[in-house]
Amino acid sequence: MKTFKYILTVAAIGLSIFCSCDDKFLEEHPKSLYTIENAFEKSSQVEDQLTMCYIRLYNWFGKTMDPWVSTYEYKSFGTDVLDVPYWRHDGASGYSNFGTWSTTSSHVELMWNELYQVISYANLTLHGCEQENITWADENLKKNIIAEANFFRGFAYLHLAEAWGGVPIVDKFEENVQYGYTRATREQTYQFAIDNLVKAYENLPDYPEKDGRLGKGAPAHLLAEAYLALGVETKDNSNYTKAINYAQSAIALHPLMTSRFGVRANPNDKSENRNTPTYLPDGNVYADLFFAGNYDRSSGNTEAIWVFQSPTYEQLDETGGQIGSEPFFFSLVTRDLNWAAEYVESGAAAGPWKAIAPEYNTATFPAYLGGFGIAEAKATNYASYNVWTDPADLRYQEDVTVRTTFVCTDPNHSMFRKKVPIFMLDQNPTNLSKFTPIFVKIIPLDEWAYRDTDTSHQSYSHDNYAIRSAETYLLLAEAYLRNNQKDLAVDAVNTVRRRAHCTEMYSADKFDINSILDERIRECLYEEGRWFTLLRMEPDVWKQRIYDHGMFIADYSRYTLPIEWNLWPIPQSIIDLNVDAEMTQNPGWE
Repeated sequence: MKTFKYILTVAAIGLSIFCSCDDKFLEEHPKSLYTIENAFEKSSQVEDQLTMCYIRLYNWFGKTMDPWVSTYEYKSFGTDVLDVPYWRHDGASGYSNFGTWSTTSSHVELMWNELYQVISYANLTLHGCEQENITWADENLKKNIIAEANFFRGFAYLHLAEAWGGVPIVDKFEENVQYGYTRATREQTYQFAIDNLVKAYENLPDYPEKDGRLGKGAPAHLLAEAYLALGVETKDNSNYTKAINYAQSAIALHPLMTSRFGVRANPNDKSENRNTPTYLPDGNVYADLFFAGNYDRSSGNTEAIWVFQSPTYEQLDETGGQIGSEPFFFSLVTRDLNWAAEYVESGAAAGPWKAIAPEYNTATFPAYLGGFGIAEAKATNYASYNVWTDPADLRYQEDVTVRTTFVCTDPNHSMFRKKVPIFMLDQNPTNLSKFTPIFVKIIPLDEWAYRDTDTSHQSYSHDNYAIRSAETYLLLAEAYLRNNQKDLAVDAVNTVRRRAHCTEMYSADKFDINSILDERIRECLYEEGRWFTLLRMEPDVWKQRIYDHGMFIADYSRYTLPIEWNLWPIPQSIIDLNVDAEMTQNPGWE
């Protein structure tokens, strides 16, 4: 049986083929035109529309076929955790330089369009399920497809409401272009998302039959988030009780992994890949969550609520496809880093990685150097260093879940083959802006997962979490905190911290909403859609965090003006197209 990840791969490639034409195709004369009324003749055509929802979000979560058009970075760029590195654009166009933002900003329009694209496919799926001429071999499959389509529609509207507030609600597929949409209120948009997510929760199975598909835990998690958002918007505390209940439901289905597991945890496994032993004796349970092969429930991973599957090497070979690599996007720029003056040596290069000995010429750059030297994203200093307050935290263990030192590759320097700590580097901000710690969840820390033929390492890919129950615990903590149950909120966060073997735990007297936002960085860095988290908060909360920790504000003082808006702007292109009704703009962007 073909796996779900294989189906996604073939579907994506098939779409690219479908979109191209040759002369023979142009000479064909179809007997009739497809319309919304006759487009569906069999159930597989409906399933194809649902698959497109998965594909759009698969790409959207950073595993795109082309990393340069990924929207992953837009979910966090400009926040307190991530930005375009200073060196890349000399600070002028960093996302936390809000003076460059406008109603025509490409990242705003791209995210808006992507979410409505998901809604369009979800609506088309639901329309197909309503067609009486279609025979379903399995009514339970039809029920699941309807529930999944409801989930995707709820997912999209929840994030639209978080980022833009009230937006037009499109609850059916429109065959003709519409020019008269009006905005619902933010409360109505949240409620529409909730209504769809409740339908998904009530009709999805506890666990999907295939890895990569949706089970009940996914809508439960998003319902916790949606009710939190609705509570903040309406000040109705009853929403927090509902958020608590749904978070607990998701956690019950998906308990945290608390001991080592999976492909690299078995001391009896004597296999190797590229001379790297499979068994990792110094590993930990947090790192195990992010090794290739450990993401899905079938690997024993109970924490995985929803996983985006990347095709295997074998599947990519069979289909002729390739997946762009995240190391390419998040790596540090080792080739340009210089020694601090006191570590410069006569006859050696100006930096630890400006000369590469033959033994490292074919070595995996993520393993030895941390990247390819053309990175487009960099974590803020706060996310990279300042937020890590407990040296026992498994999530920040050198060479296991994070790397802050890299092997010097210059044979003419006394540090050759030794790891270079950051204090040996030139401390000038324009130099250090090229350096950032590398986390195992983004870039593998050794060569175990590669294959010998993958010389460029551009096709390496691993699965990606859309939702883990560790994040659900942090939603639960926020719901408790907002519901005036601080002790329970502290316990929820400390449950996550205990799994990470932290010795410093939160106490109620030192606990507030920023405690949760800090813990989300430690637990969910590079996973979380940070803008969605921040924008559903009170503006005073998220703005202060950007003032305090945003890259250009905190590190280079590039932007000092107050942030005059509370929500992202409605793309001007959408307003201009909507000629049959008024589409109001968000305050601060008029």
